Amino acid sequence: MTDPQEADMTDLALTPEVAGRQDVELDTDLLEEAQRQISASRNEALNEGLRLLVEKHRERRRLAGEALERMVENGELDFR
Repeated sequence: MTDPQEADMTDLALTPEVAGRQDVELDTDLLEEAQRQISASRNEALNEGLRLLVEKHRERRRLAGEALERMVENGELDFR
């Protein structure tokens, strides 16, 4: 599920400040383990890891927003 308020991961990867950087340091042992666990290429493993990370944080923000909405509905928060 894509959050329309967030930049697409592809857009982020293609921005000049990211595209030109070459100083990425990867934990090669972790990458190799991820590749073995999901039977994937290096790129597939990296993309899957990034996708899972983004989804996890989007879900956390969604749940936090729902909790705030419930608090407002229950009168626990009043923004007036």
